[in-house]
Amino acid sequence: MRRSLMAGHGLILAALAASMPAAAAPDLQKTVGKLPGVETFALSNGLQVAVLRTNAAPVVSVQVWYRAGSKDEPRDRRGMAHMFEHMMFKGTARVRPDAHSKSINGLGGYTNAATDEDATHYINTLPAGYLDYAIHLEAERMRNLLFAKPMIDDARETIKDEVHQQEGSPFAQGLLRCLAVEFLKHPYAWTAAGTVRDLDAMTAEDLKRFYDAYYQPNNAMLVVAGKVAVADVKASAEKWFGAIAKAGEPPRPASSAQEPPQTTRRRAVLEPGQVGLTLVAWHLPPARDKDTAALQLAAFVLGAGDASRLKARLKTPDAKTKRALAAEAGMESIVREHPGVAIALGAYLEPGQGEAVEAAIFDEVAKLAARGPTADELRRVKNQAQAGFVFSLENAQGLGEAIGRSWILTGDPGGFVREVDDVEKVSAADVQRVVKQYFSPDNATVVVIPAKAR
Repeated sequence: MRRSLMAGHGLILAALAASMPAAAAPDLQKTVGKLPGVETFALSNGLQVAVLRTNAAPVVSVQVWYRAGSKDEPRDRRGMAHMFEHMMFKGTARVRPDAHSKSINGLGGYTNAATDEDATHYINTLPAGYLDYAIHLEAERMRNLLFAKPMIDDARETIKDEVHQQEGSPFAQGLLRCLAVEFLKHPYAWTAAGTVRDLDAMTAEDLKRFYDAYYQPNNAMLVVAGKVAVADVKASAEKWFGAIAKAGEPPRPASSAQEPPQTTRRRAVLEPGQVGLTLVAWHLPPARDKDTAALQLAAFVLGAGDASRLKARLKTPDAKTKRALAAEAGMESIVREHPGVAIALGAYLEPGQGEAVEAAIFDEVAKLAARGPTADELRRVKNQAQAGFVFSLENAQGLGEAIGRSWILTGDPGGFVREVDDVEKVSAADVQRVVKQYFSPDNATVVVIPAKAR
């Protein structure tokens, strides 16, 4: 799933624009500045609507974003939000199973969906002339989803296969354990993937209860980006969504599970694995915080791209031994609606490398806190962050996802257009300050998976 800059590109964008010249930044700012404004309105039932008009191609992306992520699940039903990412394509009172995707594909379009900790969203990208048809389909499945046993079982098995694939990845397992140690109360302690045990325990009644609570117009935003007229979107939204009654405010379990301040370092050593992993995590403020852009750049300086400090330190062979401390290294800031997390990691194959990797991670963080980034480093990571963000806006679908993600994270669907400017304003002193403030040793959680002896 493509994210906005605030949501964190991190390691995914490690190679993007790393060699861009300093002059690239103004050009990127001009690109974003040419975007038309996001126009918003709401229906009487509470459905929020955001429209961005662009004539780049005769295409429209119709998306519906629900504030229904894994942080909204009961603790004994992890994976419930993820179930709907699959079930919503399996049939409604008026649409046969899989007909939603097949009909959009038959028009030359594309459908997809994604679930994360904060939201689940649904995408329909198709020729602009079929705007009304796509909105009709989304309104239909907002409240008329079927809960037949075959559709539930099929979705459950699909997700269980995904979970089993994660179980074979040492990196995925390391991340899951790190989050479980980092978050003591907040449901960010688990990811949207779910667990096999909880997925098997889910009943049709459990799923219907979640659907009735969260798949409601006053818990959603309809996002339309492409070659459209706002008047046409208004007419279609009112026609198909307008008759759906407003529901009560859905439960927000995360609101009563606020994470307590961390004052001492946490450490967990797990069973050895085929690949050794040392993960060091720090709590981050929510996405709307003023320090988000500086923290994003700090993570880029430390761990995004081959020129980053952790990669250079951990992957460069020693002059004497000709061996590197780690086979891989990096860092990512995971920005969320609620306080997120930054995670640095080193992966290694020899059992004796763990302590040296951990010490090197803390040493590089301390150096950045002491002296801040160089001018060249700061320009490089700004180019990486800005270019990756602008590239994500190259089509109607990317624009729609930027709008939806901005609404979920900050409450402002048009806020994403300021992200390039926010990054550009960050100074070296800002980066140094946030590293001192947030990446302190006492705010760190260390999870070690030792490498098995060979």
